This record gives sequence, structure tokens and C-alpha cells, in this order.
Amino acid sequence: MEESRIVEIKEDILADNTNAANSFRKMLEHQGTFFVDVMASPGAGKTTLLLALIEELRRSASIGIIEADLESFVDSRKIKDAGIQAVQLETRGICHVEMSMVERAFQAFGGQHFDYLFLENIGNLVCPAEFDTGAHKRVMLLSVPEGYDKVYKYPPMFAVVDSLIVTKTDYLPLNPDFDMAALRKQARVLNPRLEIFETCARTGEGIRELAEWIVACRKELLE
Repeated sequence: MEESRIVEIKEDILADNTNAANSFRKMLEHQGTFFVDVMASPGAGKTTLLLALIEELRRSASIGIIEADLESFVDSRKIKDAGIQAVQLETRGICHVEMSMVERAFQAFGGQHFDYLFLENIGNLVCPAEFDTGAHKRVMLLSVPEGYDKVYKYPPMFAVVDSLIVTKTDYLPLNPDFDMAALRKQARVLNPRLEIFETCARTGEGIRELAEWIVACRKELLE
């Protein structure tokens, strides 16, 4: 009986979260805002990638960033130092971001409208996959130092995202065991429509192509 109750409670929580996410998405579309949820394990390079994307997108668009962490303002300071509006979302130990958190963080922008809104989600390859954050696209980062085998260990994350962004490709010569072909093959078994980008924020590899994909997704949705 207890197990049945726990499952029902979880289903109710996820259903309420999804309903709120759908309403939030529609509101952003009305404002002309395209929202991207960026997920990865700690150290995959989320903030560094966002800074590189900002340089590509800011020339013709306004950008807002929600920085989610268990604690600290380290990443939001980096974004603000780059001249971009950012709100720090501290989850205080919660391992994922829920819609109620996103809504509160968005309100902290004080009514500002953006062409692009990014959420840098909690560093975690498990829990964030379950919670819809109201984003139009969900992307995940996998860094070369982490190893390609994460696709076998965390399949739910690969299955729900719209794009896989392989980061830190400058480490490939130092990690000969990283099998890019095997990663691509298994990722597309889990998610046949998955867009895959190989990137390096330090050298700029793949950043323009990724930015162009994001711009095209926004155009398809809003124009």
C-alpha cells in the first residue's frame, strides 16, 4: 500500500509540474522568448558554453540566464560580468529544478523580455530529466573527459533531450578511449531525432553551428 501511495504522489507532482510548464511556455511564446534548458553533470562546461553562445547570439538578440545551483553565486557573476542579465536560483540541496522555481526566478527579472532565455540546470544527469522546466528545447552537455560511456549509464537523459552537445573536444587527443562513433550510435538508438554537436568553447569549434541551430529553432517556433 505504501509503495502504491508513493507512486501516486510522484505522478501528481509531475502532472502539476507539466501543466505549469505548458502554461509558462505559452506565456514566453506570446512574449517572443525562446527558452532553452541546459543540463549536464558538474564540470561538463555549461557556463563556459553559455558564455561562448552569448558571444554568437548577443549581436542581434537580447539574452537572459537563470543560473541554478545548490548554493553560491559563482556562475551568475560570470554571466553578469559578460554584460548579460542573470538571476541566481539556489535550490538549497534539491537535485533538480521544478517549474515553481523557474517561475520565481523569471519574476526576478522584473518584467524584462528576452529573445532567448537559458536555464543552466543543476549539475546532475538523473533527476533533471524528469522535470519539465517550461523550455522549448532541452539540451545536454557531455564533456570528453567524462567518457562516452555515460550514454549507457544515464539513458533517460539522452532520451528526453533535443540535442547532445559534446564539449571539450580539445581533450580528444588526451583521451583516445573516447569513442565518438559509439556515442553517436547509442545516443540515436535512444533518441533517433537527436541533434549532436561537437564543440570546444576555447577554440570555438562547433559554437557557431550550435548557435545557428538555436536561432533556427526559435524562428521555426515563433515566426
